[in-house]
Amino acid sequence: MSESADTTGTLKVFLGMCPGVGKTYAMLEAARALKSHGVDVVAGVVVTHARKETQALLDGIEVLPAATSEHRGATIHELDLDALLARRPEVALVDELAHTNAPGSRHPKRWQDVAELLDAGINVYTTINIQHLESRADIVSSITNAPVRETVPDSFLDRANEIELIDLTPRDLRRRLDEGKVYLGDRARAAADHFFKESHLTALRQLALRYTAERVGIDLNELRAQRRSRETWRSGERLIVAVGASPYSPALIRRTRAMAGALDAPWSAIAVTTGEPLSKSELELISEHLSLARKLGAEATTVEAVSLVDGLLSAARERGTTQIVIGKSPRTRWTDFFIRPPALELLRQSGDIDVIAIEPKQGETAERKPQKPAFDPTAEIFRVVGLTAAIAILGIVTSMFLGEQTVALLMLCGVIIGALFLTAPGTWALALLTGLAWNYFTTEPRYTFNIRSSSDVALFFALTVAAVAMGHLSGRLRRRERSVSRQRVQYSRLLDINTILTSSHDTDEMLAKFTAAVSSRFHLDCAIRLRNEVDHKLGKPHPSSTLSLTEKDRGVSEWTFDHRQPAGRGTNTLAESPALHLPLQGRSFVMGVISVDPGTTLLPLAERDQLSAIAAQLGIALERDHLLHAIHHAEFIERGDQLRRSLLDHVSHELRTPVAIISTAIDALARGATADTLLSEMEGARDRLKRVVEQLVQSARVESGAIAPQAEWCDLLDLLETARDRTSVALADRPLSIAIDAGSPALVRVDAELVLAMVENLLANAGNHTPGGTAIEMRAFVSKDGQLEISVRDHGPGLKDPTTVFDRFHRENPRHPGGLGLGLSIVRGIARGLGGSAEARHAAGGGAEFILRFPVQSATEIPTP
Repeated sequence: MSESADTTGTLKVFLGMCPGVGKTYAMLEAARALKSHGVDVVAGVVVTHARKETQALLDGIEVLPAATSEHRGATIHELDLDALLARRPEVALVDELAHTNAPGSRHPKRWQDVAELLDAGINVYTTINIQHLESRADIVSSITNAPVRETVPDSFLDRANEIELIDLTPRDLRRRLDEGKVYLGDRARAAADHFFKESHLTALRQLALRYTAERVGIDLNELRAQRRSRETWRSGERLIVAVGASPYSPALIRRTRAMAGALDAPWSAIAVTTGEPLSKSELELISEHLSLARKLGAEATTVEAVSLVDGLLSAARERGTTQIVIGKSPRTRWTDFFIRPPALELLRQSGDIDVIAIEPKQGETAERKPQKPAFDPTAEIFRVVGLTAAIAILGIVTSMFLGEQTVALLMLCGVIIGALFLTAPGTWALALLTGLAWNYFTTEPRYTFNIRSSSDVALFFALTVAAVAMGHLSGRLRRRERSVSRQRVQYSRLLDINTILTSSHDTDEMLAKFTAAVSSRFHLDCAIRLRNEVDHKLGKPHPSSTLSLTEKDRGVSEWTFDHRQPAGRGTNTLAESPALHLPLQGRSFVMGVISVDPGTTLLPLAERDQLSAIAAQLGIALERDHLLHAIHHAEFIERGDQLRRSLLDHVSHELRTPVAIISTAIDALARGATADTLLSEMEGARDRLKRVVEQLVQSARVESGAIAPQAEWCDLLDLLETARDRTSVALADRPLSIAIDAGSPALVRVDAELVLAMVENLLANAGNHTPGGTAIEMRAFVSKDGQLEISVRDHGPGLKDPTTVFDRFHRENPRHPGGLGLGLSIVRGIARGLGGSAEARHAAGGGAEFILRFPVQSATEIPTP
């Protein structure tokens, strides 16, 4: 059960095996119960199929009017999502979750409408049939031979806080069909002969029951996790089989698979590592056995624990296991006397978990037998004898100054220290020999093994037992330390990889760091091949790869990419390949393949699973980058489309108007009209057309970044007066004053044409948006830090929003004739190209003021070259 945030609505789903089981009826009954308790319930869309008993349940429930639309001559009624969001009830009823909305709706699917309602904090009751669940659609289609065209993603059903199964036996549903309560007339007869066959209905009912049971199992596991319960709840069977390097493990795995199949129960294969050193062949056998279990459908994993029993019980209680399957090991009475067999120890500690101990039959042994880890008994004997001698000498020396009880404690400390370097049998031998040395050298009578005092006898046995116990505990601590060390290495690997994937700025940097981390952390050479965006096939190995792939490896990696499955060494697919190939699986598709070379040995399953996990992380990271790039590309294309549309909308009018004026004047001249009356109109149209073309060219230069300033020494006053002269027509009868602050240098080194283009656009803008007779002021000065500031201020109506006036195609008054709305955007683009800025603001006392700032060189006279 998914836990929603406080601001998210809850979702209740009424699930049925097919139409006609009564989902809508059950939803309305639940809604009426809520209504009777004062809950605000609104029916957004409820499909009653004209059934009287269903329609009667709508009495007293507010029904929201449907939104209507026309499509191919037909009127379509859909959920009015906006009205429902505005009404904001406590519970909304939305029938038929898998429904496809009419063309032109906000969302193509109704489940997306429900998602928006949930995100808005509205609780929703809805209905769905099992065939519309995306993961079951193909199964239903193969059962009924009817295509399923409308589906809902399983991930959306995962948001459901409650799923209620509306169940009906196939016979009762067939009877409802015959009574006309599902379909009428010929449609009912056709349904009875095809979709509503009793065999089809039974299979659909099983699918619905299984899905509901799976959801209940997930909810139960979450409740166990929340309660941190270690009890076994026998709501369903679950099995665990203990897997090791034993040649009998494959037989145990197959027997457990058969038992799980008979019980229709999930099962797991667990390999417990206790920190004891394992040989190469043992590691390979454990990996093979876990791979076999995984192939047969088990959850296969390794568990770190102090002992086999602790590891199995911990894994069993974590998974809610009801039965543990373990193999009997051949033992003798003597070994059982000193060491309790794991099966008996597991049975003693298992509590309410059943333990099944299986003795493999003859012929069930594996062909391969594990090699024992390398062990040198001679070296162990020398270590024991050497430590015994050192401790005995310590005892002899200290016995000259201390009592025999104190000497015994010192020798016990020596045994504890020696346990850090010896195996368990070596520690026991050291304890026994040290006790004998204490008796021989320090107790009376000395240099004999006789003990006179009864207290010395008791002390001898107490110290010997204590030494053996401490040695055993030291061995356990050493194994735990090795286990914790391995776990720390694993967590460190995952942390490093996660840091790389989240902190890298681009794909190449991320892949370079990733391959370096794999090489250093796993001590493996690796190669990464990414998905080609052109033909969606695997490309060449990334330059950061440290593994050279053969032609055979390339073929296996392509198989991995196509089938989304691991292949190569250590797997059951194309195992002859010297490398292991893992897919970089994202959420939607495979982003590439990582290939690693394990050398001459098989990777332990734990390391292989860890590599698979980080490969999946890398796949998701690559997919994220790919999607971000696709989003940016789509936004770029969309901006380009908007620019083209805006350009066509604006330019078409501005180009047609002067062309029409010129054409009309030419026609008038052809009919004999005098040229004097038409000349001014043609000149005005020509100037307007020229201005439009110049603005388009300047805008294109600005957008492409093709501004390359050609600086030269200019007189600042001449520059401003030239701009005034060029805009005399646009300014008409508007008086313009020019002022240069006292103390400003007379000469500046700038690109005159670019500065003129900016100032002319500002003056033309002032002339176009102020009434006749409005005074316009232009002022310039050079600041101490070398910034040239030019301001154009008018006394007109002012600006609506100074922050938007520099946007492309922005027109302060769209009804005003003429202009593309490009002039001010060109001004800002040129100013930025010169390393400066353009600013607009409300002028003090009314009107608008535009200010240009950009760096210049200045001088009172032209410098000598």
